[in-house]
Amino acid sequence: MSKTFCTYPWRHIYVATTGHLKLCCTSNEHVVKDDGYKHFNLGKDSLEDGWNSQYMRTVRQKMLNGEALPSCSKCYDLESRGLQSMRDPSNFEKYKNATIDGQVKNFAEHIELHFGNVCNLACKMCSQQYSHKIGQELIDMSKDEPGLSTWLKQQGGVVNNWTAELGIVYDWFKQPNTKKQIFEYVSDHISTMNIVGGEPTAIKEFYELLEYCHDRGTLKNKTIMLTTNLTNTNSNLTKWLKEVKSFTIYASIDGIGSRNEYIRHPSKWQNIEKSLHFYKDLIRSNNSCKLVFGPTFQTLNIDHLVDMIEYFENFDKQTNIKSDIWWSSVVTGPRICDYTVLPDSYKQIVANDLEKKLSRLSHQHSIDQIKSHITSLRQTNDKTLEHKVEILKSFIKYNDKQDTFRKLQIGWRKLLPTLANEIEKYLKSTDGNNYFTPQV
Repeated sequence: MSKTFCTYPWRHIYVATTGHLKLCCTSNEHVVKDDGYKHFNLGKDSLEDGWNSQYMRTVRQKMLNGEALPSCSKCYDLESRGLQSMRDPSNFEKYKNATIDGQVKNFAEHIELHFGNVCNLACKMCSQQYSHKIGQELIDMSKDEPGLSTWLKQQGGVVNNWTAELGIVYDWFKQPNTKKQIFEYVSDHISTMNIVGGEPTAIKEFYELLEYCHDRGTLKNKTIMLTTNLTNTNSNLTKWLKEVKSFTIYASIDGIGSRNEYIRHPSKWQNIEKSLHFYKDLIRSNNSCKLVFGPTFQTLNIDHLVDMIEYFENFDKQTNIKSDIWWSSVVTGPRICDYTVLPDSYKQIVANDLEKKLSRLSHQHSIDQIKSHITSLRQTNDKTLEHKVEILKSFIKYNDKQDTFRKLQIGWRKLLPTLANEIEKYLKSTDGNNYFTPQV
């Protein structure tokens, strides 16, 4: 099996919150125009031109030749750690003769579509690119401290290598011609659409797209994949989802109870559970529909992994449905959310604790995936990670400032006392200084 081949460039296109095109959600490059400099953007360019651009043709050819691609480095990295990636290496035989000069005759059948960055949450690992709320929060946090703005944005993942060269616009889809192009393409060519945000249920264009497909008689043939933070349900959504061929709800949950409320601020757990039961009833009415729990594995919840998965399993038992778990969302940026940067002492504590709790789980696949995370926790060494001390200092500073700004009664250090203790011990051992100040 090829270690570089992936089916996505033959069947899938990703439209970012800014309207730019990528191979998929984990790709770290945008599709460039044939001049090699400018990027395709659906606010100005056609989806068809981007689909068979020189960039896409080259990607396909290199994959078929077994060449590694810089844009796919995240998948390669996760696989090297024994973790599940997004890469789909299946059906190589089907696709190897499907192109001439890297071109694909048919349009993409699967689209991941982001209608801007409007979101009602400011999640710890998120950025302005996916949430206007976290973007505004970072601006507000820096008002009283000159020079803090850039640092906060860097820690929060807002500043990326590519933002300077792109004209960042999050309402690219509001132009009538652009909206018409997207709606027609989805209606006529797309069999599966993955609607992501921002928070899709808070964006009116998502509902307009469903209504457009309904009016053209194509909605009944669609598979809808909806990624939602479960804070908002809508009767219009119920109406359209009952009409589609099938749908999948990707439930963005990063912990149970107070843990999810902290990471996905300012969500309320009781509302999350209410939404879960709302979608559960929809799923029961259609055997072709399903629920997928989609946690992001990161510094603030890696210790909580078994507890989280146990809740998902118990939810299935209590509701008599069979959900799945999406295991590929391992946070690598911003670095303060990447669990590989944590002190080895803490990672060993977490690994040992997870191992002890594994017997509480029923599903072998979940057990195997958690074992992969346990192995990953035990693989790294404090001395081998460049800039680790500075990253952990930033971790403390960023989370303390954000907890204070949010006026939380329980900040990260009270919520995760073992983590706080091990970071403090590690930093003291490096230079003898105490980087902890009295905070929430």
